Amino acid sequence: MTLKGNKGEWSELYTFFKLLADGRLYCGDGRLNRYDDRFYPILEIFRDDSQNRNSYKIQISKNILITGPDINIEVSQEQFKQEANTLLEHIKKMDENSNFSYIEPFMELINCNSIKAKSKDKADIRIVIHNLQTGSKPELGYSIKSKLGADSTLINSNKDGTNFIYKIEGISSENVTKFNSLDKFKIKFDYLKSIGVSISYNKTANSILHKNLTLLDLGLEKIIAHSLIDYYSGNGRTIADITNHISATDPLNIIDDTDQPMYEYKIKQFLLAFALGMTCTTPWYGTFQANGGYIVVKEDGDIVCYHFFDRNDLEDYLFYNTRFETPSTSRHLFGNIYEENGGYYLKLNLQVRFK
Repeated sequence: MTLKGNKGEWSELYTFFKLLADGRLYCGDGRLNRYDDRFYPILEIFRDDSQNRNSYKIQISKNILITGPDINIEVSQEQFKQEANTLLEHIKKMDENSNFSYIEPFMELINCNSIKAKSKDKADIRIVIHNLQTGSKPELGYSIKSKLGADSTLINSNKDGTNFIYKIEGISSENVTKFNSLDKFKIKFDYLKSIGVSISYNKTANSILHKNLTLLDLGLEKIIAHSLIDYYSGNGRTIADITNHISATDPLNIIDDTDQPMYEYKIKQFLLAFALGMTCTTPWYGTFQANGGYIVVKEDGDIVCYHFFDRNDLEDYLFYNTRFETPSTSRHLFGNIYEENGGYYLKLNLQVRFK
């Protein structure tokens, strides 16, 4: 068995061990604080969605019953706890020379052959929980995000798959040359402002992204387009800051005399859709794949969960813990003004990362 992976991938295995040891999924608030009195008992865990998968079932005897095509044994929760604690320390100290071979005997014992689960959707782990409010015992898929390693992305840039196109009017060819020679986006947009050009949103470069955003909300595409202008102009980095700025300027003229959080609500639905199912380059039909929610591994190894049952907490977590990011302009083909059919246009790229 050859075990290689980054901190995020090792965190998936750590989550698997720790949840079996704890037997509970604790809920978290929008600021990653755990609610000690709000949790869902765990009944059973699967690492993938294949037909011949292993089952890891928590017993009253505080053992884990492991059954599958090639296994039928019991392992104590205490042993899973010890392995989780040891693995956590290895992940925290991990560098390019780290060796995780010590864990191979335990993984072989429990018939676990990889550190990262295989899945056809956004779910990294599948858990049967006991919903104490309804009495139901659903099997739900969860996406795992770890703060032990590098910040993970929520929306990955994908060349024209994530580019938004703007029309630039009132600009000369000399101005275009000057703009394209500038290296920082804030300086670029300050220059456009100084020469009094008009910037208007045109369309997404990718029709799939347009259709996905339209399915979610008719006005959402324009909201994201204005948000990108704000971000690249230097008016903020975090999703929350940019949304506050957009709410104040109200580019869609939808606030009027109401105190309803028009833009914040729509941005939260946007983040939620991408967190649980939507992508920029595949047609989306409104189906959530990670239908349980998000599991987050904190820096100290504590685990909190944002259940789809507790939608407001999940939306707040996504809203307050994400930021826009500038990917490579050369790789993703954006950032310079270009001429097409007698007009001037500019592409800006969408990428969102956890902070």
